[in-house]
Amino acid sequence: MTAEEMIAKAAGILAREAGPNARVILFGSHARGDARAGSDLDFLVIQPEVEGRHREMVRLRRSLRGIEAPIDVLVYSEEEARAWGHMPGTAIHDALEEGKVLAGA
Repeated sequence: MTAEEMIAKAAGILAREAGPNARVILFGSHARGDARAGSDLDFLVIQPEVEGRHREMVRLRRSLRGIEAPIDVLVYSEEEARAWGHMPGTAIHDALEEGKVLAGA
């Protein structure tokens, strides 16, 4: 499976698992176009509300078990994205600045 195929498959699974109002954003080296062999896939999932961020990240990561690639998933609520997305140096800021929205509005 190519990197593009893995990205599409992972984004589809994350969109389905995160719910209809979630956004799935690819960020990091694959979004910038400078990924190398073995580069991980970095996804930001923004949901309307998040209860138990760690538990939700684990749940979403487990849904990707069939994809043979290193994958990181960050989860934030819409409110957190608005509050922290403008702060340079934070992961969410970088993801929102350089990322590519693959699912959601």
